[in-house]
Amino acid sequence: MITQFFESGGFIPHGHCYLWQTNLVGLHILSDGLIALAYYSIPIMLIYFVRQRQDTPFPKVVFLFGAFIIACGTTHIMEIWTLWVPTYWLSGGIKAITALISIYTASELVFLIPSALALPSAAQLMAANQALEKEIDERKRAENERKQIEMALRNSEEQFRHAFEDASIGMAIVSVYGHWVKVNPALCQIIGYSSEELLALTFQEISHPDDLELDLSYVHQLLAGKISTYQLEKRYFHKQGHIIWILLNGSLVQDEQGNPLHFIAQIQDITARKEAQKTLELQSIIMNNMAGGVCLIKASDLTIVYTNPTFDAMFGYTEGELGGQSVGVLNYVDTNFTPDVTVLDIVTQIEQAGEAKYEVQNKKKDGTLFWCRVHTSMFEHPEYGTVYVAVQEDATELKLAEQALHATTNRLNFLLNYSPVVIFSSKPAGDYGATFVSENIKDVLGYESREFLEDSKFWVNHLHPDDVEPVLDGLATLFVNDFYFHEYRFRRSDGVYRWILNQLRVIRDRSGTPVEILGYLIDISDRKQAELEFQQATEANQAKTVFLANMSHELRTPLNSILGFTQLMSYERNLTPSLQERLQIVNRSGRHLLDLINDILDLSKIESGRMTLNPSEFDLTNLLTSIEEMLQFRVQSKELQLVVEQEPELPRFVHNDEKKLYQVLTNLLGNAIKFTKQGSVTLRVRATQRDQTSCHLCFEVEDTGVGIAPTEIDKLFKVFVQAQAGNNLSQGSGLGLAISQKLVKLMGGQICVKSTLNRGSTFSFEIGVQLPQAASLPPESINQRVIGLAPGQQSYRILVVEDLEENRRLLVESLTLVGFEVREAKQGMEALSLWESWLPHLIMMDLRMPIVDGYTAIKSEVLNDRKNC
Repeated sequence: MITQFFESGGFIPHGHCYLWQTNLVGLHILSDGLIALAYYSIPIMLIYFVRQRQDTPFPKVVFLFGAFIIACGTTHIMEIWTLWVPTYWLSGGIKAITALISIYTASELVFLIPSALALPSAAQLMAANQALEKEIDERKRAENERKQIEMALRNSEEQFRHAFEDASIGMAIVSVYGHWVKVNPALCQIIGYSSEELLALTFQEISHPDDLELDLSYVHQLLAGKISTYQLEKRYFHKQGHIIWILLNGSLVQDEQGNPLHFIAQIQDITARKEAQKTLELQSIIMNNMAGGVCLIKASDLTIVYTNPTFDAMFGYTEGELGGQSVGVLNYVDTNFTPDVTVLDIVTQIEQAGEAKYEVQNKKKDGTLFWCRVHTSMFEHPEYGTVYVAVQEDATELKLAEQALHATTNRLNFLLNYSPVVIFSSKPAGDYGATFVSENIKDVLGYESREFLEDSKFWVNHLHPDDVEPVLDGLATLFVNDFYFHEYRFRRSDGVYRWILNQLRVIRDRSGTPVEILGYLIDISDRKQAELEFQQATEANQAKTVFLANMSHELRTPLNSILGFTQLMSYERNLTPSLQERLQIVNRSGRHLLDLINDILDLSKIESGRMTLNPSEFDLTNLLTSIEEMLQFRVQSKELQLVVEQEPELPRFVHNDEKKLYQVLTNLLGNAIKFTKQGSVTLRVRATQRDQTSCHLCFEVEDTGVGIAPTEIDKLFKVFVQAQAGNNLSQGSGLGLAISQKLVKLMGGQICVKSTLNRGSTFSFEIGVQLPQAASLPPESINQRVIGLAPGQQSYRILVVEDLEENRRLLVESLTLVGFEVREAKQGMEALSLWESWLPHLIMMDLRMPIVDGYTAIKSEVLNDRKNC
């Protein structure tokens, strides 16, 4: 059948139908060919369209139409083919296939029409197209945004990668189970593990056990959503085994559904900070317990951030009160009291040298100024940054001591260079060569100090030849007593030997070994000369004293005889008034001469320093009365008035030197009477500063006499000097006031003078006296003449020993007149003989006698008396 299908026998070609008219055949061939060409090109274009537009609806129909059109085109090809080859069965078969494809396509279209009708219209398509274009634009924008986001994400990922890898702190991605997922180099360097080693571990394995529980509690809170991040200081074990402190910042990364993905860990090595913190804590403890005041000052704004208790107490503030205040509140600079230095100057010095040491006068809270010695240094504080650490010490006492030391140093330098004392030091052995000599040696001896230092024998070579051996031998004493001084002669640069006083002291070390000799020397030539002159003066004074003593003895001996015999003669009742008057003249003249002798002796004692007080209790009222009675004759003879004024509270009994007070008052009153022609002489006595045991007595002697010129008052108390009034009278020796002034000074007072020429003078003085108790009051004296012994007494034997006949006779007659049994001896040996044979009750013996003096005789008598006992 298939063979028949392709057979052409029995049929004539189509060309015969057209009678082989060339034009007609050509028309059919051209038409069928173009149709076939069109039919074949349309499917190709449809297929190409469908291929290009994968979203073309109903592609099956398009393929069916393509197959139908191809089949139709094939039938037209067969029309051309059968013009010459009558294969009609083939042509019919192709047509049949075409019919089948057409029917199948039509049937498909039946079912497809509802769907096709459902397709949008052109307007709808246009609207849809516009919407589509809009959607396309939005999609393009979204696409651009997506691309930008992707690029940003890539950049962010790149930045994160760089930040992760290049971070200076440790960073890690940790799984929710604790495994290290990714670590950066900084973390590896902190912990000491390589990246591969860490990825094989968990963070739990390298955490300190004491810190793990707290860390895991934070992890659980992150997973539970209770916290979003946490920070923790904890310890890791370094690969080498030691502990490192880290600051951990942990956070959780979740997906879009909130499921945990991993942890991000930021890890900082704070081991150094921890060590610094420990150091700071230790320093804080140290600073809190330091004896000095410590203050921390922030460098950025110069505010106080810390003060220790000592600093607070030093400045008078309570604890923490200075915190946050400017350093200026401490008043570091006060131009009125401190050196010209400012806080900025101190800061500059610290920045340049790293520290500053200075002294400053600060102000306490109450305003009190005080000196401080300050050491300020710069320090990097983990919390405050750069700080200045000022350690202050109250240096007020030290400053005062330094000022005193400075003054002492200046004085010492002055003494070393300008005083007459030369300071030196020398070796403790050998030639004792000088190791130091003060510069003023040139002023003292004329040599430069270097001459002593360069030549160790310079000192010895300039000693006086007679002093070399004694001086060197005497140095042995220095090492026994550690002190030694000697005097020697030293040749000055001009060749003159000067006397030198040298005092030395040995300086020893702790073992007692001498290490140096310190000493000073001073030129005592003037003192030596003065000593020589003093010795000569002393010898002269001694000779004068001996002369005065001898002269007084020689003068008093006949004078006592004159006064004694005139007194005895005055007792005679058969003397005429004229003889009595003459005896009184002789007696007054003798007493005047005796007073003059006594003044000379008193002056000699005062000048030689042998005058002393002999205090005793006496009746002051009786003393004043006796002076008044004694002077009444002289006052009445000049028709003057003598007034003695005693205040009612004046004590009657006092304790002082009665004789010296009597001597002063009689001298002052006697002078007042002497230089007063008319008017009165007044003695005033009053007591001041009185208590139960003592008081002060004030004496004033006032007269209405000639007065004293102001220019003469200063020389009133000079020896053998008189005012013009005394010269005019040609009376007195010029000793009375000088002696009185010295006696008053001896009693603790001083005579003062007020005088007006031709109107009178007032002499006054004040002395202290003791007030005796009632039990020690002296008995009242009886001013009566002894005329004989009371009847009924035994006979008393008295031996008078005196080499001068006049004195011996006076004593014998006076004692015999009273009723004593008297014997006499001319010298000591005779007295001893009479004493042994006669046994007198009393011996009156002159101490100065030839052969055996009174001292020797008394000693012999005492010894014999002891032998007889």
